[in-house]
Amino acid sequence: MGRLLTALVATAALLPAHAWGASEFDLSVDVRAVSSDATLSRLSGGLGKLRYDEQHDGLRLGYLRLGYRADLTQTLRFTAEGVAYGDHDVNALDLTEMFAEWRPIPTSAWRSRLKVGAFYPEVSLENRMRGWRSPYTLSFSAINTWVGEELRTIGAEYSLDWLGRSTGRSFDVTFNAALYGWNDPAGTVLAATGWGLHDRQSTLFGRFANRGQPLQAHTVFYDEMDQRAGYYLGINANYRGLLEARALHYDNRAALTAEAPKINEDAWLTRFESLGLRWTPNASLTAITQWLHGRTFFDYELPTNAWSFDSEFLLASWKHGPMRYSARYDRFSTLQTASNFIQYIGFYLGDEGHAWTLACSRQFSEHWNATLEGVLVDSTVAQ
Repeated sequence: MGRLLTALVATAALLPAHAWGASEFDLSVDVRAVSSDATLSRLSGGLGKLRYDEQHDGLRLGYLRLGYRADLTQTLRFTAEGVAYGDHDVNALDLTEMFAEWRPIPTSAWRSRLKVGAFYPEVSLENRMRGWRSPYTLSFSAINTWVGEELRTIGAEYSLDWLGRSTGRSFDVTFNAALYGWNDPAGTVLAATGWGLHDRQSTLFGRFANRGQPLQAHTVFYDEMDQRAGYYLGINANYRGLLEARALHYDNRAALTAEAPKINEDAWLTRFESLGLRWTPNASLTAITQWLHGRTFFDYELPTNAWSFDSEFLLASWKHGPMRYSARYDRFSTLQTASNFIQYIGFYLGDEGHAWTLACSRQFSEHWNATLEGVLVDSTVAQ
């Protein structure tokens, strides 16, 4: 299936960041003109890969974002990110992140950091802007679309930085470890609809459509079902600010006997590994590549229903004055490797495809920019 999405976006910081003592508040609005021939969007209960389908041409609200940061002490910062999409979710305005971060002043080359609350795991090298947005394209890679859809660390993350460059070495290293809960349904969307390419992040108290059901009618993502903490372990290395490497192992440790009828979902045991590289040889050029592979299980016995999933992307971006030009290639697949329903449906479920994304953006002023993006997806979903 070939699908094309074209969007023109104007983003305005209507309230620029103001420092009120030790606090900062900012607001941004993203308005889009959309033309799409895509099949029914996953946000409307379909199997389409994109955020907008052929029923959503015209002017659309990309998002309205509210960000707040407050330095509570010299070493303690509070951050909250609110967002509205205008797509009839259960809450008109909801949170994507809310956390406190403690950064004690280092007395040597070693520095500790502690983050507590709800925030994204240390996976993406692409989503670097406030609000976990990408400076390169409107639609995220398949990997980071899924992270934005299904993953949130609701718990605590400890980071230990080795600041080698402060001691004359060529690189810095960071070690991350986190314990979290309320992410037991992770894996639901990948198994039901496969990968997507869009920028709509799930909210902490919102919902997400599953196949055949509209957005406001189905799954609440974040709930604790089994009273078991999940974890991830990661490492990040940065060489002279030119080359950054990141690796992460993630395991939500969900107990497959757990159920949560109030959110119409059961626990999914989801594990994956992620590797990424970002190369920035100068102020103009950025190249990013990332790989993610994992498995997700559903049912009381591990072998009964299982899916394997993997995706990779390569992104290149060139910035020249107020202009930025970006291109990304994504490849993605999910494969059901076991099913206790095979005798009824006659085949295994799965998803396989690739996508090209091209984007051109211009910064008109400190508070206004416009982006033109095209996405071409070729994919097959067995569902």
